[in-house]
Amino acid sequence: GEIVDMMGDKFKQDNVIYLSTKNLFSRKPFNDGGQGYEDLRKYIKQGNDFCKDIAAVMQERSELEAQYAKGLAKLAVKLFKSCKENPGTVAQSWTGVANQMEDECELHRSLSLCISDKVVKPLRINIEAQNKVRKSVETMVEKTARSLSDWRGSEIKSKKQSFGCNRQNEKIQDLLLDAKMGKGKILSEKDLSKLDNKRRKAEEAVRRSEQDYFTFCLRAERSRLDWVSAVQKGSNCFQTLEEERLQNLSDILERYNCFFRDLGPRLTKGSEHLSSFVSQCAVNSDLQSVIDMKKSLNSCPEQHLPDFYAENLSNLMSRNRRRETLNRFLILLKSDIDRERRGLAGVNNLAKALRETPNFGSEDSLQDVKDRLSHIRSMIAFFEAARFKLQKAYSELEGHQIPSHPLSKYIECVKDKQGICHSTLKVPNWFYEDDSSDLIEKLDEFTNRGTADGTSVQPDSDFDEFSSQGSDRDYQNEVIDPWIQQSSNYYVNGDKAEKCRALYDYDANLNDELSIRYGDIITIHDKQMSGWWYGELNGLFGIFPSTYVEEVK
Repeated sequence: GEIVDMMGDKFKQDNVIYLSTKNLFSRKPFNDGGQGYEDLRKYIKQGNDFCKDIAAVMQERSELEAQYAKGLAKLAVKLFKSCKENPGTVAQSWTGVANQMEDECELHRSLSLCISDKVVKPLRINIEAQNKVRKSVETMVEKTARSLSDWRGSEIKSKKQSFGCNRQNEKIQDLLLDAKMGKGKILSEKDLSKLDNKRRKAEEAVRRSEQDYFTFCLRAERSRLDWVSAVQKGSNCFQTLEEERLQNLSDILERYNCFFRDLGPRLTKGSEHLSSFVSQCAVNSDLQSVIDMKKSLNSCPEQHLPDFYAENLSNLMSRNRRRETLNRFLILLKSDIDRERRGLAGVNNLAKALRETPNFGSEDSLQDVKDRLSHIRSMIAFFEAARFKLQKAYSELEGHQIPSHPLSKYIECVKDKQGICHSTLKVPNWFYEDDSSDLIEKLDEFTNRGTADGTSVQPDSDFDEFSSQGSDRDYQNEVIDPWIQQSSNYYVNGDKAEKCRALYDYDANLNDELSIRYGDIITIHDKQMSGWWYGELNGLFGIFPSTYVEEVK
């Protein structure tokens, strides 16, 4: 209900900036090819205006046939100007028409009728049809852009609310702690009870606001993907319109040339001169400029990552609550990543079936599958980058070595005037181009536990209140099973297995680790190169640091 209220109130907030259509693609957060789309839209509109110019010129030509030289000279000047302002071989070829107008100052009535019926009318029909398609594309892109702007505004509002709740919670927590320790003013039991109630309400407000903020982050990212998809589809439609427009102009120009060839010897000379311009029409060459503009849409997309209050160690927050908050979101992100990876595998199988069975799906189905793969990869990048930021904060909090991640160098963080961090991820092209198995292998390197010095600490699995799926058993299966499968080739009979004696006590930090005590005799099944050994003690299997034991004969 609070999310709905926030969406209803967002139009009343003075601090939320709604971008107009004019500058919608010229400033953040709409910089994922937005300027390229705007340039392409203007280019298509310029071509449409060029068609209108030609139609107007031909109509005037038809009406001014009777005046011959004066009328033709006037139109030649206008057509020269129009062709000069428009690039491409097709546009420049129309200068031949202007030259012919200057050379031929005498045309009869039949030519006027032919121009009106065979040139002007088809052009206007084509212009009207393309205008409808172009406006529908612009409306679609503008609608998705407006939706993205709305969600970004809601995201900013919920982020500020989340940070405010965290600050208020920390103040109440400090007051309650001082009261319990006898510092400051001595409070009665009734006042302590009231303060404790405020604490519980503040903690609930923190959890609710952080969940709302994360929800808005996800919706804003999905809205961004919808906008990117609309821009891509719109650019494809613009390319089709431009190809149709250029081909139509080329055909009409050829038809116009035929008119002059049929008028007899008087126009033969002018027709030959015009033919040289017609031969210069290169639709594919002109279309290349549109294709080049379209390539600018393939720049690295920029994702806005969530920045949690607990993630910034400079924000006031107790160590335990910060650790619990980081653990909670790490588990949530792991669940989301696993879900997206399963979705990626499913869509990959569908794409393979469509490629191997041509009659299984249409071209639209193949394109939809490609778009879905791109969307899933974008969401994986979003979750992976967010998880890396949290893992980095957790490592800094615990004093551990900061982990590495293939996306780390593409993450940028800036602070606003209030000191609040805003993180963005510029997703690299290889994230979309790499094979799925290679991509997952790269990302899996981030989950390596590190050196076997007994200090590896991973997020606890007790804080899963935000997770929509998964359990401790699932976590164990995902972590323990690969170790057992990898180690199965190294199992040996008990009478031949190597053994070791524990030199120090070690308490397991993860579900796949083995707790040992001084003097325990452990059967070794595998020695990992990372320094972790896999073994058995009292019927329990797990891994333990090799620096805590010594081998025995």
